[in-house]
Amino acid sequence: MAALAVAVRRDSPAAFADWENKPAFADRMRDPVYGAFGRAYFPAIHGEACRDFSFAVTAGGAPVLLALCNLLDGTLGYFGLPLKLIPAAGASDAGQAEAVAAAVGHIDALARTQGAREIVVADIVSDRTLSPVGAACSARRARRLVKQHGLCDLAGDEAAIKRSLRKSFHSLVNWGRRNMRMAYVGKENPDRGLFDSAREFHARVAGRVTRPAASWDVMYRWLSAGGGELSLGYLDGGGLVAATMTVDGTDTSYYASGVYDRERFDRPLAHWPVFDAIQRSRARGMRFYDLGELPAKGEASDKEVNIGYFKKGFATGVETRVSWSWSPQDD
Repeated sequence: MAALAVAVRRDSPAAFADWENKPAFADRMRDPVYGAFGRAYFPAIHGEACRDFSFAVTAGGAPVLLALCNLLDGTLGYFGLPLKLIPAAGASDAGQAEAVAAAVGHIDALARTQGAREIVVADIVSDRTLSPVGAACSARRARRLVKQHGLCDLAGDEAAIKRSLRKSFHSLVNWGRRNMRMAYVGKENPDRGLFDSAREFHARVAGRVTRPAASWDVMYRWLSAGGGELSLGYLDGGGLVAATMTVDGTDTSYYASGVYDRERFDRPLAHWPVFDAIQRSRARGMRFYDLGELPAKGEASDKEVNIGYFKKGFATGVETRVSWSWSPQDD
């Protein structure tokens, strides 16, 4: 391999954008969080509080690894999530290891010069051996963090996916199908009025405005361009009681948010909208539906653990995701 170098996104934004769209890095786009949606949405949330330090490792001027990272609240990660290292597809194991080592070395230096307190890096999970990312992070005596996400495999038909539901969910999904009228905002119906009604509903249920208006604008543009769907559920003569937001990557849909009327929790408001969103993602050609993190007891609040347990009831499987964390002062 030719001598490795580092190219920073902010120094060559046009070249970096071209590299991100190369087939060798297509894996990045599968997950909307790390793909184009996240790059538009998270800056609208964090604004100038988040500084971009994304870079590429190059060999002979060609990218062999992309690193998506920024600094937020003293953590070098990706908008509060683990930063992601994406080796080019097809590279040899030795080539990947060399590129990852160069990237982690740059990250170490970056953390020191920018005063980061912590570095968090997403790993590529391997069944039997450490990945190049894991090996490089482990060599720095990093702390291993393990999380689980609920995934629904959309390869089967509706009946197959329904069979995977938690048994107690079947009657609750059927109840919602019978009693809830659904409306949708997306490419087929880019109704801004409907979308804004969900934003107002979210503020009412939460008791406050939790996200800036700019983030809702990004979400609306993404959905209306075909990047997912907002589903709205109405009960008892027209009252809005459920709003479920799904965003799409290239083959994975992500359960971005779900808001349900707390005053009507005597009814199973969430089961049908979530199942419906999963099925509609399958109809859009998505391969997986990511229900989000499933925290274990002691890892999060009781509320978050219960939400995770609810999500797991829709999953056909659970995916383990590993990240690594260390401080520049650990060396």
